[in-house]
Amino acid sequence: MPRVPATDRNVAMTPRKLHCLAALAAFLFTVAPLAASVATASSAAADTTTHTPVLGPSLLTADQLSAWYHRHSGVTPRIPAFGGHPAGDVAALAQVFIDDGRAEGVRGDIAFVQSQLETGWLGFIGSQIPPDAYNYAGIYAFDGRTGLANCAQGDTAPSRCMGTPQHGVGMQIQLLRSYADPSATTAPNRLISAPSDRAGKAPLWEYFGGHDCPCGKLIWASATGYGLRILQMYSQALVESGMPGACIAYAPPVAGATSGTGYWDVTNDSVVHPFGDARFLGDTRHIRLNLPLTGGESLKGGSGYWLLARDGGIFSYGGAHFYGSTGGFRLNKPVNGMERTINNGGYWLVADDGGIFSFGNARFLGSMGGSHLNKPVLGMERTPSGKGYWLFASDGGVFSYGDAKFFGSLGGTKLSYPVVSMQRTATGRGYWMMTLDGRVFRFGDARGLGDIGGCTNYFGAARMLVTPDGGGYWIATNNGNIVAFGNAKHLGFPASVGGTTIALLASK
Repeated sequence: MPRVPATDRNVAMTPRKLHCLAALAAFLFTVAPLAASVATASSAAADTTTHTPVLGPSLLTADQLSAWYHRHSGVTPRIPAFGGHPAGDVAALAQVFIDDGRAEGVRGDIAFVQSQLETGWLGFIGSQIPPDAYNYAGIYAFDGRTGLANCAQGDTAPSRCMGTPQHGVGMQIQLLRSYADPSATTAPNRLISAPSDRAGKAPLWEYFGGHDCPCGKLIWASATGYGLRILQMYSQALVESGMPGACIAYAPPVAGATSGTGYWDVTNDSVVHPFGDARFLGDTRHIRLNLPLTGGESLKGGSGYWLLARDGGIFSYGGAHFYGSTGGFRLNKPVNGMERTINNGGYWLVADDGGIFSFGNARFLGSMGGSHLNKPVLGMERTPSGKGYWLFASDGGVFSYGDAKFFGSLGGTKLSYPVVSMQRTATGRGYWMMTLDGRVFRFGDARGLGDIGGCTNYFGAARMLVTPDGGGYWIATNNGNIVAFGNAKHLGFPASVGGTTIALLASK
């Protein structure tokens, strides 16, 4: 696992103005660009993707936090002796965070990680606050204040010297709670509270940087992505402590060969989010649609894409040519999916009743139109040759046409959740099917690569996309994350999104 860059460790001690938040107990600093697992959103303030609450129990122990610290800090912890613990005892300090966090209902283990960003991994390098201040959040370290060599002689008001680790950590924990819980401002024994216009406005860690809060207020730091950076560091500690990486949104990439250079994440608010080498080519966010978007398809080579609406309307971008649509037709059932032909010269559309509409050089090979279906058809997959396709229904039924072979289905299986996505293998001799709860079922030569079926923090799954070489896939979750499996390269997901993913489109 790579170390956190030295620039990230040391820049935390660079003070910035607190702007209008003169009473804000936070230390403002610039955060280095986020890693590939987090990308800048193209939409303004909206629902964040992971919903990581400030309030709740700690997931990591003091020993686990200490082990993570010593693997990645790169500096000597400047922790004075306290409470019978020797100087430099990181585990003892971490325990204070966990205990104080438990008392206030705040996730103390994440607060401990935040303190590493605030103090430069407890090195206090270049800080106006000395280690014996026991001040782990830069409280009252306003821009322009004279630095303290130590707290033996005291400090001018408001004092940056906390006296004990319990008091310093308690101030940080109470401030965090007040940002998340408006009732905290009137709770007994308050040491500090958020400004009144921000109390209770940031219940999620993702809201804590720059303009990341939908409330429109600056919460803890001026740097956009500040909260996300904390969560990246915390995710690293979770993974290294044995938590399953698939359920950790900001888990660091797994070492090894990877596949995939980019993709577009299309959400049902008509926004296209590009990642990796995928370029933004346009979307329908400023177009008044008769019916909302339901899918899309990208060109072979990645030079363009089509977006598909429920009435069969087609919107072409980049090098994608318009070959026709059902936008002006009177349909028996709405359109649900599309596939392009192998040479980009046409496409098929499929409706809820299994009806197929062919455009350009797409050949009609059969459909379920007019047949009785137990559940609606949700989409289709083309064979590698382009001479066949599969249709799949929400109950897991699979219907094969042309040279598409039937390798099994979930039809007749008692499912707790409907099927929402299907992808074929690179060979075309198998396929995966995914249900709304994020479970992936494999057929034919499809290999088991994992899923998010046991993860409760994503609120289910929306779409999946197989990597170019077929050795992995990405799963787009219902709260905006994109989780990589197999050799799928971590390419990112929106830092904030206003809708659920309705299509993942490969750039190659």
